Amino acid sequence: MARPPRYPTHREPDSPPPLPFVPGEVSNGEFVPSGATARDRAIVAGTLRRVADAADRLGVDRRRFLQSTGGMAAMLATVNLVGCADPDPVSAPTRSPTATGATNTAGSGPSATPGGTYDVPSPEDVAACAGTLESQGELIIDVHTHHVMPDGPWRRTEPAIASMIRDVVPANCTEADPLVCVDRRHYLSDIFLASDTGITVLSDVPSSGGPDSPIPFADQVGTYEFANELTDGGTPRVLVQAIVAPNFYDPGRLFEEMARQQATGAVATFKTYTAWGPAGPGGVRAGYALDDPVVGLPWLERAQALGVRVICAHKGLPIQGFDQRFNGPRDVVAAAVAFPDLQFVVFHSAFERATTEGPYDPARAERGTNSLLKALDDAGLPPNSNVWCELGTTWREVMTNPTQAAHVVGKLLRRVGEDRVLWGTDAVWYGSPQPQIMAFRAFQITELFQQQFGYPALTPDRKAKVFGRNAARLFGLDIEAVRCAIDGSKLGQARVAFRDLHAHGEIAEPWRARAPLTRREVLTWLRTDRRATLNPF
Repeated sequence: MARPPRYPTHREPDSPPPLPFVPGEVSNGEFVPSGATARDRAIVAGTLRRVADAADRLGVDRRRFLQSTGGMAAMLATVNLVGCADPDPVSAPTRSPTATGATNTAGSGPSATPGGTYDVPSPEDVAACAGTLESQGELIIDVHTHHVMPDGPWRRTEPAIASMIRDVVPANCTEADPLVCVDRRHYLSDIFLASDTGITVLSDVPSSGGPDSPIPFADQVGTYEFANELTDGGTPRVLVQAIVAPNFYDPGRLFEEMARQQATGAVATFKTYTAWGPAGPGGVRAGYALDDPVVGLPWLERAQALGVRVICAHKGLPIQGFDQRFNGPRDVVAAAVAFPDLQFVVFHSAFERATTEGPYDPARAERGTNSLLKALDDAGLPPNSNVWCELGTTWREVMTNPTQAAHVVGKLLRRVGEDRVLWGTDAVWYGSPQPQIMAFRAFQITELFQQQFGYPALTPDRKAKVFGRNAARLFGLDIEAVRCAIDGSKLGQARVAFRDLHAHGEIAEPWRARAPLTRREVLTWLRTDRRATLNPF
């Protein structure tokens, strides 16, 4: 059993104390989020009151308590209370519901019952909070992570990408070069020391996939090798996801580059952004369809010939500049039918911020996770087929609305299949993924929603599948061998030391986000003239 933390009793700073996570819609650097809703404000106010009471009773520092499992339990309990009261039932009136009003009333009105809940103990019970929210022995594989190489040429050659990355640099970053705060070192610290994550898949942002990308393939391999050195060899802690951008290159050059990457032995998966393309007249970008016989299918044939069997595609969560014609999941499902021996992963599960998630309704399934379910139905693919989905940013967006969270997780487990839902967080943009991990550990779909919509109960076994067992199967990893390698590695030992320092007050805010997340923070950052800093050339 972990020893109880000792919190310092010095005077708290006058600045607002950091919550375990920012409630409501937040940015991953790819969009400006909506402003805080009444629900979000109620969660903040309720959490601070609850934490102040608990900290006073324990005689500890409030700021430290907020960054502990007790603070996390207090916040999740507040989310439960706000979900029952539902002060802001439809946070964005302009959003399109994904179900008919008749079936979407469950959990959507003042008198409705929330569809999900967080099962957490009293925040004052330090041992119980640790037992509930800390590691349950799961292998956690995060299939959706990012970092950048601050010194790369992309800051000069890709101004649109530089502008997007600028938005995720923390406004309070103290480095002389702000992009250092989202570099390889912070990536390894935030994910492998400050969270329970065991293995990651490292990806680039939308780009050509060339040497002028924010994290070129060679530097992805560098992170792969560096992390592997810290684990004493054996199973890599970082898997490489190479970007394929067929609409940027002629087929011959593209196929040569894919072969060169695969020959390194580091490529676990290829990923594509079908809604991203080279800038044309007026800066308009043109995407492509994955099942296009000229642009899409040939590179899938090449991947299959090279022995790379996992294909990932960003779908949903439209980024600024995306070609929306190619941002839905239909083409991924069509490609999965055409290539039954390949495995296709729909990143973000096609979730869109502009959609309020409700029960599945095939008559209203143009956007959001319902569009993925509809594509599967139309193609006749059963659950647990060769189409997978992942939760990067999706879980982060819905976890402060237990009803939407229940619909999203429940629908995906039921229709895509409980063996095909993958854990992802979009770290390092949000800082350490630990708050997302703890929230999912405590989350439950209510019996009412299980009965009404056929959603499965979130048993420890199903959660373990989502957290890592499904991904281990996808990438052919031996779970027990991986777990032993992780625990005994240098990185595993460093994690223990890091946790001990935090428990004794020497590391104050291990979950602090790496980016301006709220609408105000992002807009303030956008108004700041950072061009001289961002472009050293």
